[in-house]
Amino acid sequence: MQKEVFFTAEEMQIIRVCLGNAPTPYDVGKGAKALKILQEKVGKPIPLKGEPLPLVECDLTKYDK
Repeated sequence: MQKEVFFTAEEMQIIRVCLGNAPTPYDVGKGAKALKILQEKVGKPIPLKGEPLPLVECDLTKYDK
């Protein structure tokens, strides 16, 4: 017996982002296809509105040896 599961809009956004950032499984053949099917079912992440985060530049040359 299969149980129906329901997600809130916020939970679905979390799932979309996680699937978008998921690494490809080791078994690329079946895993990549399954990941693509899941992404098609849930859709792409909804972009956030507002100002983007500022890019911070750091000089790390002093740690280069």
